[in-house]
Amino acid sequence: MDNRPVQLEKHPVREFYQRNNKVLNTLLMCILVFILGEIIIGAVMGTHGTFLSVSQVFLTIRLAAFVALFGLCQQLVICVGGGGLDLSVGYIATLSGIVAGHLMNGSNAGVLPSVLAALVIGAFFGLCNGLLTAYLNLPSLVVTMAMANIVQGIVNAYVSKVAIEGNAAPALQWLTAKFTGIFPNILIVVILVTVIMVVIFRRTSLGVRILGVGANENTAYLSGVNVKRVRCLAFVVSGILAALIGLLLLGYLGHASKDMASNYVMPSIVAVVVGGISINGGEGNYLSVVLGAVVLQSLTNLFVALGWGDAGKWLGYGLILLIMLAAYIRNKRKR
Repeated sequence: MDNRPVQLEKHPVREFYQRNNKVLNTLLMCILVFILGEIIIGAVMGTHGTFLSVSQVFLTIRLAAFVALFGLCQQLVICVGGGGLDLSVGYIATLSGIVAGHLMNGSNAGVLPSVLAALVIGAFFGLCNGLLTAYLNLPSLVVTMAMANIVQGIVNAYVSKVAIEGNAAPALQWLTAKFTGIFPNILIVVILVTVIMVVIFRRTSLGVRILGVGANENTAYLSGVNVKRVRCLAFVVSGILAALIGLLLLGYLGHASKDMASNYVMPSIVAVVVGGISINGGEGNYLSVVLGAVVLQSLTNLFVALGWGDAGKWLGYGLILLIMLAAYIRNKRKR
């Protein structure tokens, strides 16, 4: 009698879904929101074919682009575990955008100095966040909230002495604010960033270390990974990316303002959650975060069309974050 265990036949469709379930679930959510929006708009306002039109879909993706980009900053610090969040990204981006506006002053010659300034600004404040959270074991929520207020104070002091002036470089405006046909150029940036993040998390040692620390820091430590350094590095990279996103936002708006990026902090966190990324860390699928940002923007468009505006949007964000907090506490109790 053959006592060998029976091997179940592998089903390719099931395996594909298991490998990509977060992306597929979020994509399905996107489709359902667009279809639901079309039905609701048609029933309430009597117009059909507007919410699902090609131009409307591309407009939604364009508006969701910056939420998706800031979501990358959040994903990096969430991936390394410890309940990490970065509430300072929008404020770092604002400071970077204001400084870049002065350096560019409407000229392409100012792009390189602006990028260098953004790297310095982002690396400095990201390093401050990383040192305080990783090496002093302070809660990232408190540290980054304090850093957000510090940076906003610097912005306020800066603009009280120096008037906000200077436009974005034409090349930057073309990349972020213009269309090629109905195709928004900013989508090129999002696609490029998505490909880079997929390669980093799946093909590089840095990505493996970030995910390993987030999944189980004790195992990562025993494997020779410097856990504190990896966590600190995640905040540094988050700060640098936030500062560079500030340049892109400057190009999109055409000019800087002292509140240009602060409203992106909460949506960026919600986009990560909607994308199915666990707040416990150890997961890093940026494509699902991008799709999560599209879901949020399509819901926002629906609320605006129904006359609910910001009230409905922020109520939805709050409910999603409460659900996230409840799930996080439940998982902590199980451990």
